[in-house]
Amino acid sequence: MEEDARLLDPLPWHETLWRPLLESEQRDRLPHALLLRGSPGLGKHRFARRLVATLLCTERGAANRPCGRCQGCRLFAAGTHPGFTLIAPEEEGKAIKIDAIREYTSRESLTDQRGGYKIAVIEPADAMNAAAANSLLKTLEEPAPGTLIVLVTSHTRRLPATIKSRCQHLDFRPPERAQALAWLTPQLQGVDGALLLDLAAGAPLYALALSGPGVLEARRKRLGEFASLTAGTIEPTALAAAWKEGDLVQLLAWMWSWVADMLRLKVTGAKPVLANPDQKELLQNISNGIESKELYRFLDKINETTRGMGSQLNTQMSVESLLLTWLDGRGTARSFAQHT
Repeated sequence: MEEDARLLDPLPWHETLWRPLLESEQRDRLPHALLLRGSPGLGKHRFARRLVATLLCTERGAANRPCGRCQGCRLFAAGTHPGFTLIAPEEEGKAIKIDAIREYTSRESLTDQRGGYKIAVIEPADAMNAAAANSLLKTLEEPAPGTLIVLVTSHTRRLPATIKSRCQHLDFRPPERAQALAWLTPQLQGVDGALLLDLAAGAPLYALALSGPGVLEARRKRLGEFASLTAGTIEPTALAAAWKEGDLVQLLAWMWSWVADMLRLKVTGAKPVLANPDQKELLQNISNGIESKELYRFLDKINETTRGMGSQLNTQMSVESLLLTWLDGRGTARSFAQHT
C-alpha cells in the first residue's frame, strides 16, 4: 500500500499532459486508447497508474484525485479490481503473446455490466509480437462502451503503424532542468544531482535510480574496462563474458552515451554539452585516432545489439560482436585475433 501511494503522487512535469486529459474525461470525451510514449525515466508508468486509479475511484470529488478509501480504490490497491487488467510479458524481456490479448478481449469485464471504466494497461506495448498486436486491433477499432486501453512504450518505432494510428498519443519529454533539479535534489544524499541528470539525459526518475548504492562506481568501472579494451589490455571475449553477468541494457545505454560524447568532443566547439562531463578527459583519450564515421557506425551497432537483447540470440556472442566492431573501428581487432 505504501508503495502504491508513492506511485500515485503527481510528478510536476506531467501536469501539462494531465490537465487536458482530465478535462476531456469530464466532458465525456476521453479517448478509448492512449499511447504513452517517451524515453525511459520520465514516469510513463506512474502516469498510467495514476490515471487508472483516478478513473476507478468512485469518490474522487472536485480535486480529481483518488480518495484511497472507496471500494474502487481499495480493490485497485489490492490488485483485484475487476475493471482493471495489466497486460505484460510473463518474464522481463520476453514477448507479449497472442494468448494474453485473447484472454483480455474475451473477458466479460469488457462489457459494461457494473458501470464505470474497464481499463487495460499494456506495458511495454512494444513487447507485443505481431500476432498479439493484430489480435488487439479489433478491440481498438470497435471498443466496448467505457473501455480504455493504455499502451506504454519507450520504443514507439517498434509498434505497428496500425496500432499507433488508433491511439491518441501523449508525448513525454524531459522537464526543464530547474524543475527536474527541484524535484530530484531533496531526494539525494551526497550525490551531484546535476551530474545525474546529465547521465540520465534529463530524465528525473532515471537520474534518481542512478543515485542508488554503487551505480556511479559501476559506471566508472565499466568505462575503465572499455578504455582498457581500446588500449589492448583486455580481450573482447573476456570482457563480453564479464559484462553478460550485469545489467546489460543499462551498460549499453552508458556505452551509447560515451560514444555520443566522443562525437560531441570531435565535432563541436571548445565547450560541448556532454552526457558524461566528469569523464571528459578519459573519453577524449579513448577516441583519439578514431574517425567520426566509425563512431557513428558503432552507435548503430549499439542500437542493433540493444534491439536484440530480448531475442533468443546468444547474449555473450552479441556483446562480443559489438566489442569487435569497436576494435575494428580502432584498427586493433587484428592484434587480438592473432592471440586467440
